[in-house]
Amino acid sequence: MAAPFWQAGKLYLPGDLVQPITQPAPNDPQVTNGGFEGGPTGWTFSGDAAYSTTGGYGSARCVVLPGNKPDGVALNNAQLVVPVGAQLTATCLIQQGASVAGATAGWAEVRWYDALNTLLQTDKGNAVDSGSNGAWHPSTVTSTAPASAAYARAAIHLTSVADHDHEIFGDNLSVSGATAGLPEGLVYKAVQTESGTSGSSEPAWPGILGQQVVDNEVIWEAVTTSRVTWTAGPRYVSGATEPVWPTDIGAMVQDGTINWKAISRRVEDEKCPNSKVVAIVASKVFAADDDIVKFSATANPLDWSTVDDAGYLPTGLQQANANSMAVLQQYRANLVALNASSFQNWQVDPDPASMAILDQMDGIGSQWQRAAAPVSNDLIYLSQRGVRTIGIANAAENLAAGDIGAPIDVLVQQAMLYAEANSTPPIGTYYPGAGQYWLAFPNYPPPVLGVYGKLPAGGCGDAIDYTYVVAGGLPPYNVEISAGELPEGLSMTAQGRVLGELAKGGDAIWTVRATDALGDTAELQESRTGPEGFFKYLTSRPYPVVIPPDGITAAAQFDGPGFPPSYAHQDTFTAAAAVTGGELRPLLIPLNQPVEAFNVSATVTGGSLVVTLKSYTMQPEAISTGTNITGGTLEVKLVQTTVPVESVTAATTITGGTLS
Repeated sequence: MAAPFWQAGKLYLPGDLVQPITQPAPNDPQVTNGGFEGGPTGWTFSGDAAYSTTGGYGSARCVVLPGNKPDGVALNNAQLVVPVGAQLTATCLIQQGASVAGATAGWAEVRWYDALNTLLQTDKGNAVDSGSNGAWHPSTVTSTAPASAAYARAAIHLTSVADHDHEIFGDNLSVSGATAGLPEGLVYKAVQTESGTSGSSEPAWPGILGQQVVDNEVIWEAVTTSRVTWTAGPRYVSGATEPVWPTDIGAMVQDGTINWKAISRRVEDEKCPNSKVVAIVASKVFAADDDIVKFSATANPLDWSTVDDAGYLPTGLQQANANSMAVLQQYRANLVALNASSFQNWQVDPDPASMAILDQMDGIGSQWQRAAAPVSNDLIYLSQRGVRTIGIANAAENLAAGDIGAPIDVLVQQAMLYAEANSTPPIGTYYPGAGQYWLAFPNYPPPVLGVYGKLPAGGCGDAIDYTYVVAGGLPPYNVEISAGELPEGLSMTAQGRVLGELAKGGDAIWTVRATDALGDTAELQESRTGPEGFFKYLTSRPYPVVIPPDGITAAAQFDGPGFPPSYAHQDTFTAAAAVTGGELRPLLIPLNQPVEAFNVSATVTGGSLVVTLKSYTMQPEAISTGTNITGGTLEVKLVQTTVPVESVTAATTITGGTLS
């Protein structure tokens, strides 16, 4: 509780506390006029020391002791407050003038006073007495505040022997270690022996603890209230950058003011199974270890070895299968242990000798440790078919499987398939506020399964390497063509990768189907029909086309005599074809004939492109070709040949020359 403010003319009992209305002047942490720039102000001179306007350090002003005088002190008037046990350091400069070594001396002093201004002790600094021929030398004293000290004053002390007449000077007094301002929690306590009335005006309050002031009939003493102040500060501060962490257990690394030690969070006992299938019952930790259940010492989970305290339950001997224990959970005061197809109920106790199996049942099992939760007299768990319970029937130890989760079996079974395939075990808990058992499947339902992509276009003979994207559902996926066929020359792997070399153009329609691990399917239909299918695959590059011998009839009309009016060839004929500007142009290379002079039709028969040239008419000057018949095959040569019409007969073979 804060002290009340001082009031004029009020009766105060001994021990009363008040706060001043007008605060005293704050304490100065430095001496007053330590360099004498303000003259003798703030100084008290004793002995033969005197203020001088000559001989100072920096300025001419200083304190001087004549050479024929034995002693003098310049005492600064500043009252320096220093906490008990703290230190105050005072420094001054001494100049011995022309005196010889030992003839004069000077030093800095610290004088301690109690609250009644009684001198308690004087501490002296190093004496400057070596004879310096006009040079200034420092003197320093460091003093510790005694127990009863209220304040200190600093001084310059000068001495001289009587056999010479040389002056000694002192200047530049300064201190460090004094506190500034007023003491924390400064109040004033009435210390007179009897009750008294305060004066009509506020007294001049002292700012130093222990000092007193008279206020009419009341004597006030400066004190501090009893108050503990806590200041928080960082004991450990990390460095500016992260250290290089050691990996060896027990190794240490420095990080700012912190020393980090690498420790293991694992139980180091070699008999600890380090299993995630764990339950805490009867002050012990139980953990599955294959088909048995180990337990720690009572109230010491780090100890798995102490005889007659730590041990194991022989659960593997109480079941008709060799499955590992997958679920441990408390059931009332007992421990329930389940594997995939067996249930056991054990009585557990801090004393291993008191542990015993109470009941066992095959056909009841679970492999989801975190989905089991005790609820009242039941244990709710997740079986292979859905959520089920184990409960007490007729308050007896006979246990039977319940079916509270049967209505949602379809939902739970689908989620379990996803959880098992994706290695994300479900989590179950009992929410008492709602009286509900909650079962959560992480990352369920999965994203919708889908097939994405588009087979790129290419020319005949182009290599294709493209993979359809399958997303959502539950990996792994199986990708197949469920309807239609890929363009000829291409095939697809079970991962959806299409490989091969385009063999021909034409229409193509196919469906890509992806099946995920849950059995869900998704399909994508692709097609190449019409211009997109025919012309994007069949580009302008030369493409060999095999034509049956009856598939071509060429007719030529000439104005001159000697050339047969038509020519028909029934043997195998190989031509070259290319697509230019979206039109198929068979070329008897080179024919040097405008495209519009051709009347062409094309059909596909048995996988071969059959080209029929109908009404093929050209002027004689338009022909530039060379032909040979070798073994019944008409070969079209890339030979520029021009032959006059009159020189051509039906039995003429043209080699070179001019055909007109």
